[in-house]
Amino acid sequence: MDAEISEKYKRRPFAFKRLSIQQRLPFLICILLLTVIFTFSWVSYIGVKNASIAIGSERLTTLVDKLSLIFKQSIDTYADTAKTVTTQKSVKNFLTSRDEKSRRETIAILKKFQKKDSLRELVQLLDAQKKGLVDLGDSRISPGVNIDSLTRPSPAGVEYTSAGRFILYKGSMYYPVISSITNEGKTVGYAVSWNKIRTTRANIEQLTQLLGSNGKLYFGNDDGKFWTDLLKPVAKPPVDLEKLQQVAQYTRPDGEKVLASMRGVPGSRWLVLVELSSASFLKTANLFLRWVIILGITLVIAGSVGGWIMSRNITRPLHALSKAASAIAEGDYSSVVDIDRQDELGKLAESFNIMTVRVRSAQQELEQKVQDRTKELQTAMTDISDQKENEKKKDEFISIASHELKTPLTTIKAFFQLAKREIHPEFKSFNFLGIAARQLNRMEQLIGDLLDVSKINSGKMQYNLEDFDFDELLRDAIDSVQEISPKHTLVLEKSASIIFHGDRQRIEQVIINLLDNAVKYSPDADKVLVRTELQGGKLHVTIKDFGIGIAKKHLTDLFDKFYRVDLQHRFQGLGLGLFISSEIVKRHGGTIWVTSEPGQGAAFTFELPVKVSVGSAPLAVQNEII
Repeated sequence: MDAEISEKYKRRPFAFKRLSIQQRLPFLICILLLTVIFTFSWVSYIGVKNASIAIGSERLTTLVDKLSLIFKQSIDTYADTAKTVTTQKSVKNFLTSRDEKSRRETIAILKKFQKKDSLRELVQLLDAQKKGLVDLGDSRISPGVNIDSLTRPSPAGVEYTSAGRFILYKGSMYYPVISSITNEGKTVGYAVSWNKIRTTRANIEQLTQLLGSNGKLYFGNDDGKFWTDLLKPVAKPPVDLEKLQQVAQYTRPDGEKVLASMRGVPGSRWLVLVELSSASFLKTANLFLRWVIILGITLVIAGSVGGWIMSRNITRPLHALSKAASAIAEGDYSSVVDIDRQDELGKLAESFNIMTVRVRSAQQELEQKVQDRTKELQTAMTDISDQKENEKKKDEFISIASHELKTPLTTIKAFFQLAKREIHPEFKSFNFLGIAARQLNRMEQLIGDLLDVSKINSGKMQYNLEDFDFDELLRDAIDSVQEISPKHTLVLEKSASIIFHGDRQRIEQVIINLLDNAVKYSPDADKVLVRTELQGGKLHVTIKDFGIGIAKKHLTDLFDKFYRVDLQHRFQGLGLGLFISSEIVKRHGGTIWVTSEPGQGAAFTFELPVKVSVGSAPLAVQNEII
């Protein structure tokens, strides 16, 4: 049986109930710590992460605003330089009169202006309609380029300087800077400088170091179609440009996550974009998370070890209790539990030891009384000359022994019930206690039968007469036996609704005895049939099984006291159940009989005279009995 249970548990998947207490406590502590640490770590990490992102966003906003102002100042500085052209009288005269002398002076001024900056690849002088008058430098840069599409429109007669959009020409990047030329409140022309973007990677790296956090600087046209890192054209940011007016997060094509923000440069058609690596801001949050994880693992290990030590302290006395309970279940009542502690387990051990002492004492008293009564019985039975006196002594012995046995039996049952409540169901000793308890119940039933026999023989069997619903009684008895006999199906084929006058408890005892016998002596069958009906003013109750059956030679003696059919001790019992049932039926004015064939089962029937009613109409009158 134990091997089958063990094999069954091996086939089952993991279940928490299969863990011992010593395993459960560290497991639960580990789960609790993991939950708390994970929740705390994650919430704290999110908080630190959001704070770091907020700091990074604030820094980025400040940085991009300052860069926008710096480049605005560069354009203003260029405007001051351009005044060396736009304020010259000869230049204005040339734009208004086109005379040769003014032209030569204008060309000289433009050449001087061009030489001041090596990045000026082309310097142009345009009339008021922005048509070219003078080109100094590589004039191939500007043909086909609409200067109006590169610069912002401005009101006529207002002096201004504006940087235009970037263009790509033969692999190089250029941008125009246009300054208006006014005369007497009218715009008479424009000075345009086409500047080439020339920078080195070393310069870009220096600028990146100034930005910090692996920052990168990009320029783009305000239409968002062209972007450059000042070394080469680059892809546009992978987000909507409107989102970059604030702070946006996105991933660059190389997989790097960045924080980015963009501003327009006043006085130009440029956009300046700054990207800062998110990893640099999250470094603190990641470091915090790493330390929290290390601390959490340490706490989980420490908590698990502590839980294991605590559970060991609890389970050690439980193992001792289990071992002692197993010894008692095997019949050794000398085992005691030595636990020196004052908690609940200590109190349980103390109660267990008291129970063991009392059970051992009760066992010894019971054995002594059984020996004494046995000697008395043997002495009484030696005098075969006085059979009547022997019968009387035997009845007295049964009565005294039954009463004496019930007292220690009640004490033992109480202590077994206490032990079952105190011992955990997972311990093996719990099953032993259950087996022992069932044996005690069986012993109690046998003692009850002995007492009934004693009362019958002495004429002291009492009957409490009352009116009761016989159908209800029958169904209650069937349900009671069905609960303890799940392998058999008790079928009520027919029932009569009768108000019967008699002793309800004793009639129920008869029905339960017959049902118990039907189940007991039909181990290979699965069904017992029950039938009640009225015949000639008498109630007939038949209980039929499909068991081993009874030979005809035994039928006449079957209801005698202590008579048992010899079946090589296959079935337990004292042979009193049918005797008691027969006496109860007789005292109610009825009879009981059996019909059976070996191998064909048996049908026990008893009939009772009744005073009945179906609804409110009486059907028969029963004579007063008992």
